[in-house]
Amino acid sequence: MPNSTLPTLPRGETVMEVQQLELDLWQSLETASRFPETADLRSLCTALEQTITEQPLAEQLAVAGDVLMQLSEVYAARADLMFSRWERRHNPQEPVVDLEGCVDLFVQSLSLDVTDLFEEPEPLQYPSNRKKKTLSQEGSVVGEVDKEALLNWVDQMEQEQPLNELQMAEQIRELAHGESVEEWVEVIAQYLQHLHSNICLPDLQQALKMSIVELWIGLLL
Repeated sequence: MPNSTLPTLPRGETVMEVQQLELDLWQSLETASRFPETADLRSLCTALEQTITEQPLAEQLAVAGDVLMQLSEVYAARADLMFSRWERRHNPQEPVVDLEGCVDLFVQSLSLDVTDLFEEPEPLQYPSNRKKKTLSQEGSVVGEVDKEALLNWVDQMEQEQPLNELQMAEQIRELAHGESVEEWVEVIAQYLQHLHSNICLPDLQQALKMSIVELWIGLLL
């Protein structure tokens, strides 16, 4: 690089001038890094040339390498800004919707009443002769049974001759076609209401002159 443009100065003044030029160069590079879009890169290159002219070759290469690296970063930052500006200007953008003014268009909560989708079960229709008697109509036929008396009655039933299939079928047929079930219940209820005391099952059967099947059915109903 020609150095005839610089006047001949004493060695001390030349060193101070070079240091000042280098300091000014680094300050200019710092400003360019902050504002890469407005940085004057050509003037920075001129300042670099003036700064390293009077320096030894090794120092020229070191300073020039650092400055050129910073200048490349400034170039990259400026390119990013230019690309971003171009994209904002030319790339299509989605419309921006102000959601604060559209609150009524959004559903905040939802409730669904499904009670009409379910039907209540229909009440079961029982024959009139099988309807359960209420307590107010017939009164309760439940009474306390002595445990020992019940065990004795069970032993007595085991000793009796069991019914064969024909006899059992005949009794079931008679009960199915008979219409005296309600009478059995009423007779048992009236007897227990007037008794006002406990009675074992065999004594109750003997007092009412009823078969054990009729007595059991009357007590269960």
